[in-house]
Amino acid sequence: MSPARQVQLTLVGIFLGIFLAALDQTIVATALPRIVQDLGGVDKYAWVATSYLLASTVGVPIFGRLADLVRAKVLLFWAVLIFLAGSALSGLSPSMNALIGFRGLQGIGGGALFAVAVTTIGLLIPPRERGRIQGAFGAVFGIASIVGPWLGGLLTDHLSWRWVFYINMPVGAVALWFIARYMPAAAAPSRHRFDYWGAATLILWTVPLLLALSWGGTTYPWTSPTELGLFALAALGLGLFVWVETHVPEPLFDLTLFQNPIFRYASLALFFFGAAFLSAMFFLPLYLIQVKGISATSSGLTLMPLTLGAVFGSVAGGQLASRTGRYKPWMLIGNLWLLLNFLAMHYLIDLDTPLWLVLALMVSMGLGLGPSMPLYTLAVQNSVEPARMGTASSATQFFRQIGSTLGTALLGAILAASLQGAIQSHLPAGFKGGSISMRDPTAIEKRFAESERATLEELRRALNGDREAVAKLKANPLLPEDFKAMLGRPVPPALRETILKRVQDALKARMEALKAEMQKALDLAIVEAIRKVYLYGAGFVLLGFLATLLIPDAELKGEAHLAPAGD
Repeated sequence: MSPARQVQLTLVGIFLGIFLAALDQTIVATALPRIVQDLGGVDKYAWVATSYLLASTVGVPIFGRLADLVRAKVLLFWAVLIFLAGSALSGLSPSMNALIGFRGLQGIGGGALFAVAVTTIGLLIPPRERGRIQGAFGAVFGIASIVGPWLGGLLTDHLSWRWVFYINMPVGAVALWFIARYMPAAAAPSRHRFDYWGAATLILWTVPLLLALSWGGTTYPWTSPTELGLFALAALGLGLFVWVETHVPEPLFDLTLFQNPIFRYASLALFFFGAAFLSAMFFLPLYLIQVKGISATSSGLTLMPLTLGAVFGSVAGGQLASRTGRYKPWMLIGNLWLLLNFLAMHYLIDLDTPLWLVLALMVSMGLGLGPSMPLYTLAVQNSVEPARMGTASSATQFFRQIGSTLGTALLGAILAASLQGAIQSHLPAGFKGGSISMRDPTAIEKRFAESERATLEELRRALNGDREAVAKLKANPLLPEDFKAMLGRPVPPALRETILKRVQDALKARMEALKAEMQKALDLAIVEAIRKVYLYGAGFVLLGFLATLLIPDAELKGEAHLAPAGD
């Protein structure tokens, strides 16, 4: 078999493994409501996702360093096995606590897959050709984000939520076969000691930081003792981590990498683009479903235009980098295009914005998002020696993940604050300063149903001569003035039911009109909040663009670091 063919078949196994890890980030979300129904523990709902996030984020730099010490083939094989073990055990979970623990095991495997796969591609493919592969890498993520929600709902509805995890087994088995059969078994670039203290202190600061960012403003107030304690522990852990990494001979995270300007500024850019990416992906469905009326059952497909644009942009950016031998021009073009699209979303999103224009903007934004991830990894891999490939590649993934988590927390807080302020400013007179909150999507219906019941009950008492009820009804803004004028007068018992029926009909008509006003107020609040999110997102993109300007341009190398030899 020719070396080129061997590399192609190896990439099949790698991409299948990446697809599994990427799919698992989206497929579980649609199954979670059914999982909670079966296993209980609704208070632990968020932990099913949080445990995976924590484990995968911590796993990326640890396994990235291991990729510099252990044969890539062995490490990738074990990464897939760990992920499949976590999948099988998650599917067998008898309780929410067990599921949370097994999802953490899955997260370790997922983080390992990302780190080792990126490193392996860097060793197998010359940088000049790697642009095309990095583009395909991004396309795999895009396809997984499209297929995941749909497949999760399909399996949950027609088989069982457990199949959301079992489906990984056959795909993983095929990935293992391709890796075992075709991947070169060459030795790792270097053989040195693993930094256990570095791994321990890495966990000590990343886990509290991610928990604080995930819980802040939702589970706990930002200034609560829990949040402040987590941030303090993260700061202490970070200080210990930096001290350890500067005093051990072979650190887990080689801080001297920051002396490399390409690594330094690419990591900074990815941090900001990670935050911007989540602002584009995470909050837009709120506008599409609540304002534009896309059904909730189709919510998993609302981001398909953006994702398709990102897939095309990722592939196109990789192809252009490979053909020209340069990456920086395409980074900058993608950055500027993305910035223009964020600003366009900020200025053009409105109540009456045509849906076709929103979808076109989503595709256009995806074209800018696509090149923003793989080209930075390509630039970093092109700038480091083979012995540091794993550490450098995984570090870029790590900074992007931290940026995504921080961006989601900050923009989520901005969204919540904007919504609450905007809804109060748009509510009809008589309802401002009340308890209507965006945290309860059924607040309007509940409030009007309660008002209708209370008004009719007071009307019955008023018709029976209750003076207190008469006084309340005369101050009620929902009642027509002609009905208020007759209150307090003697009403024959035979006419009371007729009056009640007429008032009830008038009340319903008035409430329907008010509901429409309040729904418009909610829609306006959502529009204003989403526009603010995209404005802040544009700020993240601008910071990423400025960091990209500082990245030195370099020609892509033409040789691979790991030649595909037979087993």
